[in-house]
Amino acid sequence: MASRQTYSLEEIKDRLLAQLDSVVSHYAPPVAGSHTQHGIYWTLNPGRPDRNVGSFCIHVSGSKAGRWNDYATGSHGDVLDLIDLALHGEGSSNLSGAIKEARAWLGLDTESPELRRKREQRAAEAARARALADAAAEQKRERRQRLAQGIWLSGHEALRGTPVDHYLRAERGIDLASLGRQPGALRYVPQARYQYIDDKTGEVTEGTYPMMAAAITDLQGRFVAVHRTYLAREDGRWIKAPVPKPRLVLGHAWQCGINIWRGADTGPRGGRAPSLPACAPGTHVYITEGIEDALSVVMLLPDVRVVAAISLSNMGAIRLPENVARVTLVADRDPHPEQKEQLRRAIEAHCKAGREVRLWQNRYGGKDLNDALRQAADKAPPKETADEE
Repeated sequence: MASRQTYSLEEIKDRLLAQLDSVVSHYAPPVAGSHTQHGIYWTLNPGRPDRNVGSFCIHVSGSKAGRWNDYATGSHGDVLDLIDLALHGEGSSNLSGAIKEARAWLGLDTESPELRRKREQRAAEAARARALADAAAEQKRERRQRLAQGIWLSGHEALRGTPVDHYLRAERGIDLASLGRQPGALRYVPQARYQYIDDKTGEVTEGTYPMMAAAITDLQGRFVAVHRTYLAREDGRWIKAPVPKPRLVLGHAWQCGINIWRGADTGPRGGRAPSLPACAPGTHVYITEGIEDALSVVMLLPDVRVVAAISLSNMGAIRLPENVARVTLVADRDPHPEQKEQLRRAIEAHCKAGREVRLWQNRYGGKDLNDALRQAADKAPPKETADEE
């Protein structure tokens, strides 16, 4: 019997990636509805009672090979974490147990010198292929980021009287004029190309529509992506465009957000309120899922700082400066267990970061804060407004 060999964590991962198809089939086996598209394998999460294919996926090729995500719970990891997930379940990590399992599955404790040499060669070839894929993916990411920033910069800074203004005011009950200034992250693009490809059917939807563009920035305040809300005019009203997904993101938005509002007009010394990366110690931030809810917070509490996280899964993942001591999560009232679990994880993530966490959910009818805002507006006495073209 061969003596036990020593392998680094990266060597074990390299060997797993060199046999990724077999690893995935063993630890996340296919079920009815499982499918692979664009290098991404969709199946059930092996670490929880997952009933439907559609939220858990594993990258099986390209620069992200071995990476997996569960968009229902917000969990994610690499190929070794996948084994850990399958063995110990969601939220019950045991990395040493996963390493032991990986060694056994790979046969590392019993392989001959010749077999070890062949496996090392395959792992090295796979590593070189991933390095090339990583370089290509980085170039693609940079191109998409430049394109996203170009779209946002092409938009009009002034929103007053634009379709964006009409949509927010008439459809969402958000009157930017009442705030005295508008969010700098938002712009209006008169003509924007729309393209959406259905993952399941391959059907392509294309068109040109006006758009509300929002800048998505990272922890340092750098532009990383653009959030796009496509609009259309119907019966004299500006509404979301009648397309499969009127809201799309271009660029890398994970752990980033839309800085909708800085809060009070002035900082502690009378100047403009600082940006989020430069916020003062003890800062309190309101975090919403979407832009409309973020603007609803601003309408009700114009002195607070507000960030839109874009999605529920990103509410807990969003990276914030150390000076942020308190967060209020403004979440949808969603009864589905998966959404409840995502919200629980978001709360847990901010608590682990040492922040005081508060939660607001709509108890006044409807699903979210914007629903509550509009219902309150409907009950208020009517105001005289100028006719809109």
